[in-house]
Amino acid sequence: MKGIWRNLHRYVLWAIVSFVFWAWVISRITDAPAGRKLLLYADVPAMDRTPLSAQLETGLPDTVEFAEARAFTDEMFSPGQVNAGDLFVVPEAEAERFLASFTAIDPAAFPGQAYYEAEGKVYGVCVWDEGAGIACGRKYVLYEPGERYYLFFGAQSRHLGALNGSADDAAIVAARTFLSLP
Repeated sequence: MKGIWRNLHRYVLWAIVSFVFWAWVISRITDAPAGRKLLLYADVPAMDRTPLSAQLETGLPDTVEFAEARAFTDEMFSPGQVNAGDLFVVPEAEAERFLASFTAIDPAAFPGQAYYEAEGKVYGVCVWDEGAGIACGRKYVLYEPGERYYLFFGAQSRHLGALNGSADDAAIVAARTFLSLP
């Protein structure tokens, strides 16, 4: 019995190393390459990730294996990962801080919407504004009351279609899906 207690730290260390290793292996098996997945990052208090991801996958082209909704807090220890995102839901108060990570869009792609404009260009589409009655994805996303939220497009996204000279427009398709959510 003394031997077990004396070596307990080794058993715990072995269990931790084993857990991390197998988590890494499983993530490599189940994850898709960056070009085959669509990422939506949301800077919101809470969201129902799995159903939202399933909704975003609706109608995506074959070039994308799956869509994934993530919170900004998921990436707080590796901020470079956020730049790999395709879509971003960001409050208006924080939009200026992230503007370098977003790309300008053609407002004709999203007619009849309210937009986030900066430097004479349109960067985002309004998805939540209590005053204007805009509420996209409210069933899946908990927005902060009194705050206006916009859907932005990542400057490094591979899924922007004509916005980045690509034939892959999965981010545009997913954005339209998000804008149509109850």
